[in-house]
Amino acid sequence: MSARSVKLVLLVLTGVLFVSCSPQTVSSYRFRPLGYYATAPEQTKIVVSLWDQKAWLLGKEGRVILETDVSTGVPGFETPEGVFPVLERLRAKRSNRYGKYVTIESREVVIEKSWEHKGPVPPGTEYEGILMPHWMRLTWDGVGMHEGKFRKRYRSSFGCIRVHPRAQERIFNKTMVGTEVEVVAESLIEKYSW
Repeated sequence: MSARSVKLVLLVLTGVLFVSCSPQTVSSYRFRPLGYYATAPEQTKIVVSLWDQKAWLLGKEGRVILETDVSTGVPGFETPEGVFPVLERLRAKRSNRYGKYVTIESREVVIEKSWEHKGPVPPGTEYEGILMPHWMRLTWDGVGMHEGKFRKRYRSSFGCIRVHPRAQERIFNKTMVGTEVEVVAESLIEKYSW
């Protein structure tokens, strides 16, 4: 292989590596480090667009310091619209409504979706709620923002706002009880364009 061919291969591989590491292709979130680290929790607000399935963490003077894909409620379990102050913040929370039954000894899953189970608790099992890290409660009837798995641009929750794990951790660290979370139906891509 000639020196020119080796250089071309290295250039292509470098380009592939650069593209694959960029926030737009690998991750479903991005943030502005300077704005993020210069912003205190009492200066932030969160805006969520149900149409875009995106959320924005706003800092001083309403500037976007983080943008992330989210997944909101499916039909019949829609995420409510409105302005909600964060009511509770927990780094580690398990759902008391959605979970599974596991054996007490081995933790083997006996019933995957407890909320669909009819009848008594299976003998020798206990309830284990779905883990919802970096929980931020928005309503007292169980709606909140938390880390969760989801397919991009698909609604998949029972009303909560599921957020990319690394993005939710960053959001959690820049919010507090009382931080406003505004959930709107319309598109906000143009308003909060990166």
